[in-house]
Amino acid sequence: MKWVLGIGFVLVLVLGGLGLFLGPKIAEAIKNQKEGGLGTLVQVADAENSELKRIVSAPGAVAAKEQVNITSRVSAKILEIPVEAGDDVREGEVLARLDAKDLEAQLKASEARLLADRAGLKGAEASLASEEANIEGTRASLDRAVADWERQQELFASGDISKSDLDAARAEMDRLQAGYNAQRAGLRGVRANVEAAEARVAVAQADVDRAKENLEYATIRSPMDGVVTRIMMREGEVALGTISNAGQVIMTVADLSEMLVLTRIAEVDVARVREGQIAEIEINGYPEEVFEGTLRKLALQSQTSSDGTSNFDAEVVLHLDGRRIYSGLTANVDVQVETLEDILVVPSQAVLDLRVDELPKDIREGNEHVDSDRTFCQVVYTMSDGEAHVRPVRVAASNLQSTALTAGIDPGETVIVGPYRALQQLKDGGKVRVEEDEDEEDGDDSDGEGSGEDEEEGTKLAEDSDAGDGEGT
Repeated sequence: MKWVLGIGFVLVLVLGGLGLFLGPKIAEAIKNQKEGGLGTLVQVADAENSELKRIVSAPGAVAAKEQVNITSRVSAKILEIPVEAGDDVREGEVLARLDAKDLEAQLKASEARLLADRAGLKGAEASLASEEANIEGTRASLDRAVADWERQQELFASGDISKSDLDAARAEMDRLQAGYNAQRAGLRGVRANVEAAEARVAVAQADVDRAKENLEYATIRSPMDGVVTRIMMREGEVALGTISNAGQVIMTVADLSEMLVLTRIAEVDVARVREGQIAEIEINGYPEEVFEGTLRKLALQSQTSSDGTSNFDAEVVLHLDGRRIYSGLTANVDVQVETLEDILVVPSQAVLDLRVDELPKDIREGNEHVDSDRTFCQVVYTMSDGEAHVRPVRVAASNLQSTALTAGIDPGETVIVGPYRALQQLKDGGKVRVEEDEDEEDGDDSDGEGSGEDEEEGTKLAEDSDAGDGEGT
């Protein structure tokens, strides 16, 4: 008996669990079967004439009109940063001051070398002047010796002087000529010394100029009007930098007077995009707003991304009317490439692609909107008298929300627009019912049933109360 009772108790638990698990599913299946007989629940909308804006979408990022990284061109410790992030600055305003002691010492040493080299140049120039004076004297003596030699020749020819006198005049002339040639050769060396001294002076002057320039670099100034957006270094840190290479970034200054969205247009869309077109921009940092902008620049040369796609860089100017927003935010740009006025528009979800061979024969054959040479045909389902009817259509343009039709249905017709699952299950001539109407009917039935149940329960309670009163009496 105990075993029987135990097994019975277990069976009761198992059956009860199955009932709890399968009960809702069975009830739902019964409900779906019942509703299936009434028709598929759908959402509808009336086809109306409106305008449709064709857009080209592209991702992008918000950027300042101009942004400059402020770096040091000399290596020195930062003594002062008189600005903070968010401060407005003017061109030439001091952004940072560096320790200039070493730079001042370098300047003084360079100036001293310049003075020494200038003195050396003056000495070389004096030697050159002396040598030039000496050579001029030698030249004058040589000219006299040549003239005397010519006279001695005439006198020797007339027999007035001896051969020894003539030879003596020739020897003096040759001696002076040799001395003159030697002095001229020495003059070239003296002039070379002067040129070398001048070169040393030029080098020393360049060192002085560079030292002065380095000393000026110790005071870092803003290159433009803008806003300090970031400060990466602090007072007391050493800023590393050289003249030829960019050093460490101390801060960033950006011109926020004009904000841009830098984006890339896909090559399949670039032919429809032109400079000057209006764009709508959604920025992730401002989810509740849609900004307006104008396409200002479009590159003429494509760029190939790492994934192999080809895009064209573009620049969209944001219309902010003086408002300041954050730089670096990601965004999505919708460029309005065309606006169609007074055209029949339906929700994009309502337009489906059906295989031509799946269309009813009476619709497929002889329909000017069905191309029998194509595999698929674009259609919408209209609703009339509780039935769905498939209608081939001609699409002019579309965006994510709406699609413009040029033929296939007329304004005012009721079009089935959803839900998506219901659209995939529709058949021509199939029964359909509108969700809103169903909700109203359910509400009415619920109220009626609730009232009846309350009334019945109230009557039962009243009867029980009377019976109780009678027994008590």
